[in-house]
Amino acid sequence: MNKASESGFSYIDVMIAMVILMVGILALLSAITMSVVQSRGQAEQLTAKQIATTTMESIMSVKETDPARMGWRAVGNVGSNVDELGIARGIFLTGANNVLTDPGPDEVVGTADDTGDPLKQFQRTVTITDICDPDRPSYNCPTPGTLPVRMRTVDIAVTYIMGQQVNTERIQTILTDYSVVQ
Repeated sequence: MNKASESGFSYIDVMIAMVILMVGILALLSAITMSVVQSRGQAEQLTAKQIATTTMESIMSVKETDPARMGWRAVGNVGSNVDELGIARGIFLTGANNVLTDPGPDEVVGTADDTGDPLKQFQRTVTITDICDPDRPSYNCPTPGTLPVRMRTVDIAVTYIMGQQVNTERIQTILTDYSVVQ
């Protein structure tokens, strides 16, 4: 007689127990793997949100803190914001672009002079669109006027890849160029 028979267990009982044990171990490994993937995804999501927030802060700083050099006219995509001389003043790149680590000489992220290494798996899209103000009609209104554009929507989308899935973090706002008159 063998040991399995002496203890009251047959080989089939032992094999069934081993299969159950293996299924449990595989389930545990699967759960651990999913938690690691989930935590990695949250880190990438946080990075994407930070990229979008930094870009929005950069756009607002162009408008508010450097009006002599750039100002409101620079808040637009490349090729937009045509001034009275016919010169396009928008400085933010169009379409999906790699996110670079350094804002470049103009100290504004999302422009053509950004430098540094690209952040792998991250792309940024900045879309700036003029809004018609019916109280102050500009050239973009259904009934065109002669006043300058005073409102724009800003949409920043940062896409990133987590495993096989493409995710997007998005920030949107409306910027105005109205000043308070006392």
